[in-house]
Amino acid sequence: MKIRIQALFTLLILLATTQVNAFSYISENTISNINQKIIKTHNAIRSVSLRIRMEDDLHGTIESKNCSFCKTIRIKITPNTKAYANNISVPLRQAKNRIGRYATIVYELKTKKVSTIRW
Repeated sequence: MKIRIQALFTLLILLATTQVNAFSYISENTISNINQKIIKTHNAIRSVSLRIRMEDDLHGTIESKNCSFCKTIRIKITPNTKAYANNISVPLRQAKNRIGRYATIVYELKTKKVSTIRW
């Protein structure tokens, strides 16, 4: 009887930990909605070599990858995009000077619009 109770508790603990692990995984490129109402709306890319195209009207695109094996994605820059150098807000035009250099890009998953560029 003691062995059966231990086996039952072991199975219950294994089942509980498996469920927790299943709910804690969030895919990088999808909008997720979990029972706890956690919704992933933004993603960040740490670009080693920034590829940016921007017009004079502050509209443009950034091409980058989430990982070295991932597909290249194209995200849109709008005049609402914020730029930060060392956590200090700077004009968005200065982001164009970051071509080929390190930057972190935060963008909305649903619209593929850049919300911030940080370096």
